[in-house]
Amino acid sequence: MARLHVRPGVDPDEPEVPVVTLRVDPDGAPGERAAARLGDHCYEGDGVLYLVRTDGWAEHALDGDRLTVGLAVYAAVLTRMGVDPAEFPDRSAADPGAVLILRAEAVVDPELYARAAPATALLVGAPDGTPEEGGDWPVLLAPAPGGEPTSGQ
Repeated sequence: MARLHVRPGVDPDEPEVPVVTLRVDPDGAPGERAAARLGDHCYEGDGVLYLVRTDGWAEHALDGDRLTVGLAVYAAVLTRMGVDPAEFPDRSAADPGAVLILRAEAVVDPELYARAAPATALLVGAPDGTPEEGGDWPVLLAPAPGGEPTSGQ
């Protein structure tokens, strides 16, 4: 099961800035397996992988203290990864042309979340710790197109 956290200390360059992190199991449910493969479609930069927003993004919705994060990816990207987009019937709120491959929820501190970096860090097979402890590079996902995190959805 994907695990969602908001915590500082993830980015060694800005340890005081909280980061929304989503940890997935590469052998988990279909959405986790698809998310785990996103790194193959990223570009490298300074110890992280970047998924370009033209391929996918992370959608955030905060309702009180419950944060929901959805990973949206275009069907063409899934097809290139060898994943059947039909496995994922849910669509992105930001762009219905994108497929939601994974959704995770967690209770978070709204004040901590309000200070979080805009990108979401996707960690694959990492233990419950910082990305450095996981050994693999995190995948950074931009916020949804045209959007700041939403509240009350």
